[in-house]
Amino acid sequence: MVGIVPIRVEIGLKPNGHHDFPDWHQLPLAQSDDPANHQIVKWLYDKTSDFEDDDAHSPLGLWIGVMCVTAQFASEAVTLFPTRVSVMTEADLADFYDNRAMARQSDELRDDRQLASLHTEFVLVRDLIAEFPANTKLKNRATALKSLLLKALDPDDDTPGVRTNPKRRWATIKAKRGYIVVTP
Repeated sequence: MVGIVPIRVEIGLKPNGHHDFPDWHQLPLAQSDDPANHQIVKWLYDKTSDFEDDDAHSPLGLWIGVMCVTAQFASEAVTLFPTRVSVMTEADLADFYDNRAMARQSDELRDDRQLASLHTEFVLVRDLIAEFPANTKLKNRATALKSLLLKALDPDDDTPGVRTNPKRRWATIKAKRGYIVVTP
């Protein structure tokens, strides 16, 4: 299991238009280690609201980013940048991940080529069975294709076709990578 602390980071804009985010190399831990080594889940950005939007999650002129870091990184970041960095609860992290950072991702991934190929083959076999109804080999092939198509359409089956998007939901990522949200 990997202990993580989710932090919310307010990212502003510099006068030249470049992103203005905290300089992690100012953290005390940077004296002995690269801050990147303490960033377990690097930047997750709000994909629903940016600098030009004004909403409760991202005021006008700010863009919200989230990282999951070590407890030491989180403590030092909140201490050094108290107006721009805050620790999030696991519920807030899950909400941000699912509804903001990954909001544009589909819950399912589709392999359109595989699905079209299976469909084409099934239609061809079905049409041939109509022409040659006594052909046992074609009937067996149709039965096998039906089974394969059912698996390909099941998002929880590993058969190529439709699959559950493993990156779409925080709960899935958390379980797969063994993350445990800790308090700094």
